Amino acid sequence: MSQLSEAIRQQAALWAVKMAERSLTDDEERAMAAWREADPQHADALIQAQQLWLMLGTLPRATPAAREADGPSATVVPLPVPPAASVRPRWRSWATAAVVVLASLPVLLMLPDAWLRWQADYYTAAGEIRQVTLPDGSRVDLDSRSAIELHFNAGERRVTLLSGNAWFIVAPLSSRETRPFRVEANGGVTQALGTQFSVDLDGSGADVAVHEHSVRVSYKGQSLVLDEQQGARYADNRLTRRPVSPAQFAWRRGWLIIDGLPVGEAVARINRYQSQRVIVVNPALRKRTVSGAFALKEPARAVETLRQTLGAKQMTLPGMTLLY
Repeated sequence: MSQLSEAIRQQAALWAVKMAERSLTDDEERAMAAWREADPQHADALIQAQQLWLMLGTLPRATPAAREADGPSATVVPLPVPPAASVRPRWRSWATAAVVVLASLPVLLMLPDAWLRWQADYYTAAGEIRQVTLPDGSRVDLDSRSAIELHFNAGERRVTLLSGNAWFIVAPLSSRETRPFRVEANGGVTQALGTQFSVDLDGSGADVAVHEHSVRVSYKGQSLVLDEQQGARYADNRLTRRPVSPAQFAWRRGWLIIDGLPVGEAVARINRYQSQRVIVVNPALRKRTVSGAFALKEPARAVETLRQTLGAKQMTLPGMTLLY
């Protein structure tokens, strides 16, 4: 999908939100009509956005674009207006975001995985966990939705962790192998001084845990040496020591452990293990904290447990589940 068509979808979503919330002003009606008539794609995108609002149950009346699309002989049954006008503002911020997200669904579901596959030397799909052997004999256990890129040359053995989690069992230095082994992730570099360590990549930084011997972690001019059963996190220009948590590598035994995480982070972790993406569209729900242990082979059960715990409603769409 091009950037232009993505912009059209988002503009259509914004018009749909405005028309659902209130009557347009005369100037807005003219602006919306001009935008809709400027390109046939605009009218199609607006109708799709309004249909998404109908699916969410937040469009209180038939709109001009929908009536025009149905034709003069169509019968339009308005949805009931909520009895308390004060309810609607609570929906506005996250429901607007939901429509924009839904309008962008093909991009959200396809582009990230396609980009990783193009970049990576080794890649795991949703729900796949496997071990790979590198050219030097080192082994890497890759968590679901993880990807690495290799940069081996005469001077070093460098691995870039592009996504997810990886557990490294490094072929040690010897008279035949003198190149240092380094893992780069989110602007930090972990150099093996022993044999086994793991790196867990997230959106803002990375967690490093040492399972055997030691490593040196370097980030933004800072450096730490970690020994066995020690860990560190780097993010936001800071490198700090932190305890090693079993949750960091429970995936190797087929479990996902969530310990006091915000719902938004918990859902992001669950999404690593299934192709059906879960999105929490209500900001108040995303901020609540949850804990639990879930079998990786049953991510749908984890989602249902989470929904019940939160008392949330659920809507299932192709490729996406909304919690609100």
